[in-house]
Amino acid sequence: MKFNDIQSFIDYTTNRMNKGRFSLDHFKALLESLGNPQHQLKTVHIAGTNGKGSTTNYLRAILQASGLRVGTFTSPHLEVHNDRIRINDVYISDEQLLYYGNRFAELIEENNLSMFEIDTLIAIQYFLDQDVDIALFEVGLGGRLDATNVIMPLVSLITTIGFDHMDILGNTLALISMEKAGIVKEGVPLYTSEDKPECLDVFKQICIERNAKFNTIKEAQNIELKHGITFSYDQLLIHLNTSALYQVKNASLAIEGARYLSNYFEINDDNIINGLKDTQWKGRFELVSTNPHIIIDGAHNTHGVSALVESARYLPKPLVIVFSALRDKETDAMLDDLLSIADEVIVTEFEFYRAASLEMLRHGNVLAIQDNHEAIRKGIALSLNGTCLITGSLYFISQVRQTILPEILGVKR
Repeated sequence: MKFNDIQSFIDYTTNRMNKGRFSLDHFKALLESLGNPQHQLKTVHIAGTNGKGSTTNYLRAILQASGLRVGTFTSPHLEVHNDRIRINDVYISDEQLLYYGNRFAELIEENNLSMFEIDTLIAIQYFLDQDVDIALFEVGLGGRLDATNVIMPLVSLITTIGFDHMDILGNTLALISMEKAGIVKEGVPLYTSEDKPECLDVFKQICIERNAKFNTIKEAQNIELKHGITFSYDQLLIHLNTSALYQVKNASLAIEGARYLSNYFEINDDNIINGLKDTQWKGRFELVSTNPHIIIDGAHNTHGVSALVESARYLPKPLVIVFSALRDKETDAMLDDLLSIADEVIVTEFEFYRAASLEMLRHGNVLAIQDNHEAIRKGIALSLNGTCLITGSLYFISQVRQTILPEILGVKR
């Protein structure tokens, strides 16, 4: 099997999105047959319900400011498939992605790899071939059985825990925490931004079992919302280029990760401050237009929406929210939170095999508009002199950012 162009490979791998199994044995066996290339990389592993991508990006920025060559593997993609695999925040090129697609084509078929396993395999080999100093791997789903859980990291990070993917991970915070903490390795320290006792109890127990040092972040002080966010963290004055208050915890976790990594690399306080000050993760409380005032945010579960609401209440009024989600999410609870702060909530649909139908999103006093272009146009019109906030599934946000908004606003992204 050979792919002649990048689109044929991306179409092929996308069609394998829900193939494979939620297990790790077959993927571990494949990597073992290749000589375990992942063990030749210095890595960091990042798990959690929300904030994994942002934490990865903040840590990447700090390490890059320290002069390191940093690989990052994140998902899902927001702009193009290539953005899952980056070095120093530059996407893997079409040519390189196609090269690895063809290099591993037979292995992919023989082992019935899923899209995520394909991406993980390519990321490992690409980072190795490109001689990165360190690679940051964001967990795709859960942790214990995730394809990324083949690495042996220098340090493990777990962001906050909430209810998501309960059909796979369990329906209690303790069970979900157990799956997330599956990334903890023997003797490898864990840092977490979580503070709920039922989650921390699980993390502590697993760390004891695996002889891994358990650490929590410190509490940020003097948080101010003014031209972004300013806060004090362990004698550092930090500025973030965002108005999303939930990013304080993510940045704090990245700081702790960076400070631990200073045992292996030259990383100082100035690197931390400078790395964080201009960094923003696309699709997270991202201001994409000032006239009209439009913000997009991938709050794709109840935990994410609750965190979003905390910051969204400070946005200019009227606040009109356009929302769409996946059908396996607790959309009623998410909409209740959004309705509590919005002047109007508009629900809509988008094209994706797991997307919720309009009927599933009819809840409370929402305005239901099937066509997402029409829904966003209505949101912009109703939010005149205020804010149109577009949120929900990251797959929806990706489409909004890449195609829907550029068509509506008449601009190229």
